[in-house]
Parts: sequence; C-alpha cells; structure tokens
Amino acid sequence: MSDSPPSAGARSTPLIQLEGISKRFGGVAALSGINFNIDRGEVHAIVGENGAGKSTLMKLLAGVHKPDDGQIRIDGNPVALKNPREARRAGISIVFQELNLFPHRSVVANVFANREIAAPGGWLRHRVMRAATAQVLADLDLPLSPQTLVASLTLAEKQLVEIARTLAQQSRIIILDEPNSALSEAESQRLFDLIRRLRARGITIIYISHRLEEIFAIADRITVLRDGLFQGTYRTTETTIPALISAMIGRPLGNTFPKRPAPFEVGPALLKVRGLCQGTKLGPLTFEARAGEILGFAGLEGSGVDELFQTLFGLLPLTSGEVLLRNQPQRLNSPQAAIRAGWAMIPESRREQGLMMDWSVTRNATLLVLDKLLNRTCLIDRSAIRSKTNHYIDRFAIATSSPDKKVLNLSGGNQQKVLLAKWLATDPSLLILNDPTRGVDVGAKSEIYELCHQLASQGITILLTSSEIEEIIGLSDRVLVLSKGRIVRECLRGEATKGQLLTNMSDLLH
Repeated sequence: MSDSPPSAGARSTPLIQLEGISKRFGGVAALSGINFNIDRGEVHAIVGENGAGKSTLMKLLAGVHKPDDGQIRIDGNPVALKNPREARRAGISIVFQELNLFPHRSVVANVFANREIAAPGGWLRHRVMRAATAQVLADLDLPLSPQTLVASLTLAEKQLVEIARTLAQQSRIIILDEPNSALSEAESQRLFDLIRRLRARGITIIYISHRLEEIFAIADRITVLRDGLFQGTYRTTETTIPALISAMIGRPLGNTFPKRPAPFEVGPALLKVRGLCQGTKLGPLTFEARAGEILGFAGLEGSGVDELFQTLFGLLPLTSGEVLLRNQPQRLNSPQAAIRAGWAMIPESRREQGLMMDWSVTRNATLLVLDKLLNRTCLIDRSAIRSKTNHYIDRFAIATSSPDKKVLNLSGGNQQKVLLAKWLATDPSLLILNDPTRGVDVGAKSEIYELCHQLASQGITILLTSSEIEEIIGLSDRVLVLSKGRIVRECLRGEATKGQLLTNMSDLLH
C-alpha cells in the first residue's frame, strides 16, 4: 500500500476545517482568526516559534480549551469540543509536549488511565488491558513489560509510553506535539516508520516539531503560525527550510551555528577528571576541559553520558577516581556541594527536573540565590529580587506579560530561558548542558547558541550533550564520543561529521 495520501481532488470535504479560530488568555491574543484545513489521511505539520500558538491550537482540537471565536468542523459538521472526553469521542487524541504520566503506576495503568476496560460486573479486565498494551508496545518496538513502573523508565521510554497511550485509543486523528524531543536517532526513525504506517491506514496525523528536517521527511503539508496568526500552508514538495524559517520568524535566519571565536588555547585546564568510575557501567574516564572551552559529549542511550553528568553534579555517587577543579580535588557528593564548588547543570527535562512549573518566573529565576538577595536585617529584599528577575528577563528576552506569571503558562522556549536564568544567577564557573534546546524553536535555539559562545568567552567551561548530533558538532570545540561507558574517540572542531560520530557511537553497542 502506498504511503502517500489520496490526492486532494479525491476529497470533497476536508476532515478538519478551522474557520476564524481565536483564543485569548486575559488580554493576550494567543490565536487570531486562524483559517486552514487538514485532509484525511495526511501528515500535516504545524510549525512556528515558541509562543506562535501551535500548542494552544492543538489544545483547542483536544478539548483542553474552547475557542473564543470561530468554528471547528469535522467531516464538514460543526463540533463543540468542550473537554478531552468529547474530543476522544470525536476520534481525536493527543501526545502533549510535556509528559503527563503517573510515575508511580505501571505502563498498562498509564496506557488505560481514565478509560479502563471493565467486565459487566465492574471488575477490571486486567488481562485484556495487558494484552492490548503489549501489542502497542510491540508496534513501537519498545521492549517493555506492561507491568513496568513508569518511574523506573528513562525519559525516552516515558516519551514512547505517552505515544503508546495515544495509539491504544485507536483514534482517527492523532496530534503529536514534539513527540520525539527525547528520542534517539534510531527511536525517532522507528516513530517515523510508524507514522507512515498509520497514514497508510487512513489515520490523520497532526505533527508539531522544531526539527524542520524531519518534517520534510514525513509531512505532506506544513502550516506556519507566527504570533498567533496564520502565515500559510505549503506542500513539502513546493517549499524549502529557509523559506519556512523566514515565514516563522518574519525574516531570514543567519547561519544555524554562529561563528565561534577561538577558545582559550593558552589557559590551563579548569576541570580534570582522572579515572572516574560510577558503578560497573561507567568508566574509567579520564579527560580535561579548559576555561572557555565547549566540550561536547556524544553517545547513544546507555552510553554513559547521562551518568557522567549526574556523577559530576553529585546526583550519582562516585565509585572511584577523582575530579579536580583548578587542581583542587572536589567532593561532589551532592548537588549542593556541586553548586558550592561553582557548578551548574541544565537537566534534560525542564518540567520534571529543572523548574517548579506552578511557580512564577521570579520565584524560579531567584530560587538558588535567595541567600544573596537579603537586606540589612537578613530578610528577603523584594526590590533586589525584582531587579534580578528583570535583568534576566531582559538579558534572555523572556516573553512574559509579568515576572509573576507561572512558568507553566510560558512557551517551551521561554521556560528554557527561565531555567538558564535560574542557574546562571549562581555565577558558575562550569556549566553542564544536557540537551539545552530540547523542545525549543529555531529562533530560541539561535539565541541559546549565542549565549553559549558568550559564556565561553567569559571563561566559563561548558560540558554539552544533545539529542541532535548536528548541535554537538556545531557548538563544540572538542567532542568526546562515549560507548559502553568509555571514551572511544576524541575529535576537534571541524574533524567530525554526523555519519562518523554515529558510526563511532554505535559500533561498540551492536
């Protein structure tokens, strides 16, 4: 069966019609007069910068919000999607960008949450639900038991469980909001293969991603939003990545990775790691990083990169070896000790590990430095807190209507900027970045890349990893490739290609 959707001429009525859709939150217009159609059996991508209105539009389709103006039609008929249950009845399901799982319940309990299968007497049909969960996990090529506790899974596995929950609902319209932001290259390819199979079965996929290359690989058409306004719908065969970026940000974007000035070649090593081991699967590792250097770490899931970063930041115990900062041995037995030593870490999941989502921008940005924002009577200086927060809002161009706004209500890119502000407020000498642009649009990515260069030019040492190989290559002065907990290759800027790194990363794992 062909993966291509039927031609437009074969359909008289689009599956979804959005007519004059508007949505406001307080005095802010998130969407204004949106008009476009989505056809049956197509992969339709929605792109735009963070804050463009993509997630708001998807939440309208998923019944989370109701439009203030306009009409949603499905099969030509007007629908009122008052809540998620109404949306599911209409055949619509969604995988949200941020994880919405119950960590202390099993995979099967999460897959069937709020739609458990019960026998006529009210008893739950556990065997039926386990079998259905096992089947959808097999479709995703995910070797997990349905009874596995979600809290024990990696971030990538949790992302796939979110997708499994949606697939199990057997909807005819599936919305995927940044579904592979935590997935490896191989896992992403399996997801794309599944999307193509679903499209071949006539299922409509609405796909949101900041990774434009993958959109061109799987989407039939692309709709662009900017500042809550519709900018156009394009066939992937009739547009280009530069043209889409221009439509997204209202101007041409320069080089993806800004020019990197030479690192501090003559400076001594700020960080020295000697024979580091953590458990039996990581190490021994020996490497150095200079002041002002961006040192990249490349590795597949299970290679040891995450464990290395967690060990350096005191989240995992050091089994053996030593870590020296400015030639002084470090006892990094807790994150508090790491912070006192001048370390900072941006974790891979801002929602689960980085931010207090229900707190304001101000409370998050100043959380780690409250002891430095006291007045003469040792009470919290509200004026100093406001000044510090406004400084970072201006420095990072955080788009928020107020410093008191909850970070939960900010776009993904602005949440990431708040997370950066929180840690940079501690004035670190060494910064660990674990997937710093996950779920961030092309404009915000460019800003974060520029920030990395600025911090390095100030002498801050940056240890970096990313789920995007191009990002590691484009930002790093050197790259260390890890496989099975060991360093298997080191290369300088300009020496590595994506293909070479992927080969080095995978050779010892297969």
